[in-house]
This record gives sequence, structure tokens and C-alpha cells, in this order.
Amino acid sequence: MEQHLYSPEELSLVPEVALNLSRGCGNPTGFANLLPGALVVDFGCGGGIDVILAAHKVGLEGRVIGIDFSPQMIERAKQAVDQANLPDRNIELLVAEMGSTQLPENCADVVISNCVINLIPDKDAVYQEAFRILKPGGGLAISDIVLTEQLDPSLQEHFRSIWSGCLGGAIPENDYFQTVMNAGFSGIQVAARHQLSQAELTAMARCPGEEFTPAPDPNDLAAVEGKVTSIKFRAFKPA
Repeated sequence: MEQHLYSPEELSLVPEVALNLSRGCGNPTGFANLLPGALVVDFGCGGGIDVILAAHKVGLEGRVIGIDFSPQMIERAKQAVDQANLPDRNIELLVAEMGSTQLPENCADVVISNCVINLIPDKDAVYQEAFRILKPGGGLAISDIVLTEQLDPSLQEHFRSIWSGCLGGAIPENDYFQTVMNAGFSGIQVAARHQLSQAELTAMARCPGEEFTPAPDPNDLAAVEGKVTSIKFRAFKPA
């Protein structure tokens, strides 16, 4: 999927280890308007693809902090950063929960995230933490998975019980944006929406990989086809 989300120029900057571990649904660095000198925090950085791209955009005076709850992912991200040949960039990779990063208040210019927040049961805590660490006037650039309508509760519970993939944690778009606004953000700007095809649904359902997640029942996929969308949006902490 990454070949469709990132330009050839962007892909050329990213080592294979990061590409192999990327399970994103967007390219937040592509619409975040990252400026030289900015401090960027990547929520759920995984193998480091967006950390690396953000570091190129913020330059030598900027700083990028990638956080992930998985120590294994942080180790892979460190490997990717080393292979990306960015010795002069200020990059920090931390094992932390998105709802409690331990970062200072009002420290970041931009928080990015790529198809991760939908996996977190307490999305309110994640967006409250993003609001806390952003400077006044700072903003979000988020790619994520949402539903276009509420699924049957028994079906959604079934997804949650058998899939570790992105579909299990998805909620309706209106509820998702209400969570963002409840945290204090305003000025939500949707950059793009994309309804997931059956092939994309299958890939998302088996995230982070076929060796970890059982194949979805075709009937389950049929029940959600046309109801799952990837969204790319920005929102801002009032100045």
C-alpha cells in the first residue's frame, strides 16, 4: 500500500526495514506543512517511515520524536534511522504510551500519526495528550481508519476479539471527530477520504502481518465493505 501513499522520491529516502514494517493508511508528512526548525512528534511511529520523512522536512534545526508502545518497534525504527544516513538530524525514539508520553507540556509544533490511533481503545486519552504537548497554535496531521456508519455491535465485538488489525478499533467518523473536538482542537480540515476496497480491507484486517493475525471471514469482510474509510485531516490547538 505504501507505493500508493508515498512518492518515489519519498520512498527513496526510506530504508527497506522501515518500508517492510509500514502499515499506514496515509502520508501525514505530505499534508502536515512541516516547516524547517519544527518539533514533530509521531504517535505510533512503528518502523520509522514518517519519522525519517519528517526529519528531512524539518531540517538540521528541527527535531523529531517518535513514540511507540512496542520496544521491538522502537529498535527497528532506530535501525531504520541509522540506515537512513541522517547523522546530523535531531531524532529521538521513545517507548511510551500515546495517552501518556511523559513529554513536556506545550513542546511540539505538530503531532502526526499514521493509522494507529484507531487501534487504541481510549482515543480520548490520546487526543488529550496530543493537545497537552502541542504548543498553542500547533496542530495535528492524522491519517486513520473510520467507519461511515455504526456496525452491528456483535459484529464489531467479533472483529475486536479476533483481529489485531485496524478494523477492530475503528469507530464512526462523527464519533472520531467529536473525540478530537472534545480534547480542545478546532478547525478540523479533511484533506482526503478514501473508501477501502475489499483488497485493502483484507490487508488492514491482517495488520500487522499475516503471521500475527488470522485471515478474516469473507462474510465479515462483505458485511463491512463500503463502510470503512481512511481519512487524512488536520486540526489545531487554539493560539
